[in-house]
Amino acid sequence: MGLLLVAAIIFAGKEIGHHINQIDAWITDLGPWGILAFIGLFVIATSVLMPDSVLSIMAGALFGLAWGTAAIVAGSLLAAALQYALSQRVLRARITQVVDKNPSLVAIQRTICHDALRLQALLRLTPLNPATVSYILGAAGVRFFSFMLACLALVPTLFIEVYLGYAGKHVARMAGRNTSAVYLHDLIVIGGLVATVTVMVVVSRMARKAFLEAVAETEDSAC
Repeated sequence: MGLLLVAAIIFAGKEIGHHINQIDAWITDLGPWGILAFIGLFVIATSVLMPDSVLSIMAGALFGLAWGTAAIVAGSLLAAALQYALSQRVLRARITQVVDKNPSLVAIQRTICHDALRLQALLRLTPLNPATVSYILGAAGVRFFSFMLACLALVPTLFIEVYLGYAGKHVARMAGRNTSAVYLHDLIVIGGLVATVTVMVVVSRMARKAFLEAVAETEDSAC
């Protein structure tokens, strides 16, 4: 798994290297509004179900680890709030129609109502599109406070996705060096990412298993 991840980082680094100068120039032209424009783009794009991982990786390459993470966390929370409002006031009937046709989604909604905060947090840790989860939970009528609090469970995953972009840009710079030497910082960047992604994969699987067990328990008690 670690070798596959390193290969993915190298590939991402080469792809980022092809476009990073143009993207950097665009952000630079926007000045202090660049990061705000990116957050706005994140909110809109993810609300129409674009994968947030794409933008998170881009943020890591554009803004670095600290500012990239801050931008993505802010964008994620704003997007979740918007999606909650849309699902409550505009899309509720349509979402309910879609959910009613899918027994798995019905089971998720029914389970969430029993232990809202814990199960919402577990659901956020599973490999599901965050916007889809937000729309389903909003239509289920969960409380806004618990909804937003559970969204914080996304932060570790978002950080790792930003890290992937940061590491990809670092690899692109490594490829552009005149020397083939590998420095300690290079090893720390790539090795740290391998370790954190491995942990998150394990956590994601555990969260998915725990949530499915909760769904099964709810279904049994309803019988």
